[in-house]
Amino acid sequence: MGRTEFLKELESNLSKVPERDRKDMLYDFEEHFTIGLESGKSEEEVVLELGDPQMIAKDLIADYRINAAEANHSLPNITRAMLATISLSFFNIVFLLGPIIGLIGVYFGLCVTAFVLTISPLLAVISIFFSGFEDFMLQFFISIVLCALGLLLSIAMITVGKFFYNIILRYIKFNLKIIKGGKSS
Repeated sequence: MGRTEFLKELESNLSKVPERDRKDMLYDFEEHFTIGLESGKSEEEVVLELGDPQMIAKDLIADYRINAAEANHSLPNITRAMLATISLSFFNIVFLLGPIIGLIGVYFGLCVTAFVLTISPLLAVISIFFSGFEDFMLQFFISIVLCALGLLLSIAMITVGKFFYNIILRYIKFNLKIIKGGKSS
């Protein structure tokens, strides 16, 4: 495989990346060829040094998605970063997806708990229809206390959500570093 074929294959594998960023990535590899040819290597030798364009593209896309998730905190960005990293290695399904699903499960459980506690006064009012007014004031007081706890937990979930986002992002970066063999990103 020569320079042209390598760059065409790399570009087609980077089609998910916006054109401006894709051109920057491709420029770096054109530089590799220029430097390699100036030092007396053939195009085939430079291609062998660089490796498989498909794996290079997966690695570049994973880095790109992680940088996007760092720059703009959103669920789609972290999901894309996670999926791009999973595509690098089969073992990432277990080592990346497992812990992340666990964190998301804990977060979702806490959010549901906050929601249920917050709507507890409504549940107390609805219980009047089934049990009558007996002990209504006690039930209502308890539900107001639970509602306050639910609101506090809801506010805490915003901070915990940001914390979990950063933890997941750091774990994805750590996983990517391990896949690359401990080389810095």
